[in-house]
Amino acid sequence: MVIRMAYISLKNVFKIYKQGEEKIYALNGVSLEIEKGEFTAILGPSGSGKSTLLNMLGGLDIPTSGEIYAAGKQINALNENQLAEYRRKTIGFVFQSFNLLPALTIEENIIMPILLEQKMVNWGFIKELMSELEIEALANRMPSQISGGQQQRAAIARALANEPQIILADEPTGNLDTQISKKVVLLLADTCRKYQKTLIMITHNEEMAAYADRIIQMKDGKAELQFHP
Repeated sequence: MVIRMAYISLKNVFKIYKQGEEKIYALNGVSLEIEKGEFTAILGPSGSGKSTLLNMLGGLDIPTSGEIYAAGKQINALNENQLAEYRRKTIGFVFQSFNLLPALTIEENIIMPILLEQKMVNWGFIKELMSELEIEALANRMPSQISGGQQQRAAIARALANEPQIILADEPTGNLDTQISKKVVLLLADTCRKYQKTLIMITHNEEMAAYADRIIQMKDGKAELQFHP
């Protein structure tokens, strides 16, 4: 009998911190599945566990107990070197604060993950990606010379440049106004769909979450609700 497993699967995942004698449950028995190519929004207030969950999926943290599977790997069973390789090759991160290197041009920022992997740059793909995200004309500018919305698009291009399988977006519109936020989320979603990437975005903004294929509601370390907008 063949047991089918989702592309991403969490099974009864706990993350527990100790403060003196008290136990803090950052994740409290989370179980969920995400399919390949799905755009999932993780919605919840500060302290709900959504950032901890994203860190687990990105191999930045390990659970106290439970199992995490992604792209055919059991993440919580990997050693440090394997986790580093998983992050480099499987995951693309998009952060709220953009995290562009100020001394590099936009194009140099975008190709940096490829150079770190000592791979050849597929310039055709990079140019196509920058065109898709409407930043091709900004290639030679410095991050300080472009707007916040343009910086976030460059960060999205950088996340996709190394052709990872999973994109993890941590409050990607948190520093942007509503109009720019909507455009950035739609560009992020459309670009990931075009290149068949699995996109997981955490947010506290219900309007931004509504663009996802599915919303997971986090509260008190638990995945309480899972629904389609």
